[in-house]
Amino acid sequence: MNAKVINIHTATDGTFTWQGAFHGKIHALELLLGSGGSALSTPDIDVTEDNHSVSFLSVNGVASDTVYYPSTFVEAADGTTAALVGTGMKAAVSAICIGVLKVAVTGGGDTKRGKLKVYWD
Repeated sequence: MNAKVINIHTATDGTFTWQGAFHGKIHALELLLGSGGSALSTPDIDVTEDNHSVSFLSVNGVASDTVYYPSTFVEAADGTTAALVGTGMKAAVSAICIGVLKVAVTGGGDTKRGKLKVYWD
């Protein structure tokens, strides 16, 4: 498994954006707020891939270091979500990014620092 580290450095208005070409299966997203006075302050985070309208993460007011596991439901041959089998849950698999990965932070605080780690293969 690989780890892509995105260093978050907010502007004075508390925003940060990053984007880059990315092709892979995303297993987890780990948000590290930082420490002390320079830590991110309850940021809102969006991680997307716009070429195919995919949202991997959209959370507001994150108050502590957190790991998220983006996934998508298994689809049937016609592109619809696969049907339930009995009373079980629908199957989910790790999310795939095949375009430009985008990270947007708002409300992170004036010139604060943190990290987003993308675990992928």
